[in-house]
Order: sequence, then C-alpha cells, then structure tokens
Amino acid sequence: MTELLRKVVAKIEQLPEEKQNEIAERWLAELERESSEKLLLEQLASTEAVVWSPYDAHEAAQTLGELLAKAKQEDNA
Repeated sequence: MTELLRKVVAKIEQLPEEKQNEIAERWLAELERESSEKLLLEQLASTEAVVWSPYDAHEAAQTLGELLAKAKQEDNA
C-alpha cells in the first residue's frame, strides 16, 4: 500500500461507520467502472471494424432482389 493510500485510509477510519461505507461504495463503483471501461477498450482494440456501404454493391443488390422476388412468389403460391 502506498503512503498516500495509508494516509487516506487513516483519515477514513476516523469517520463514522456510515460515512466509511459510503466512501467505500463510491470507491468500489469507480474501480468497477474503470475495470469495465478497460475491458471494453481492450475488446474494441482487438476487434476489426467492417463498414458496409451500398455503393458498388451491385451483387448484393441483385441477390437481395432475387430473394425478395422469391419470397413474393412463395407468398402468392
């Protein structure tokens, strides 16, 4: 434990129990938030972002059109 943290804990120990618990809850919440933010950033860093654009996607448009036509025929059958 660092000297600064020892000083902080000593000050907190002088407070009423209710206030100590309040501070401890805030610390824990902050630590959990930082931990989950770090995990999210690590996941984002290891994720490849793929951006799809309808421009120059003629094959995709053709396939979608064929699927829609087939679905329409099946509905009419």
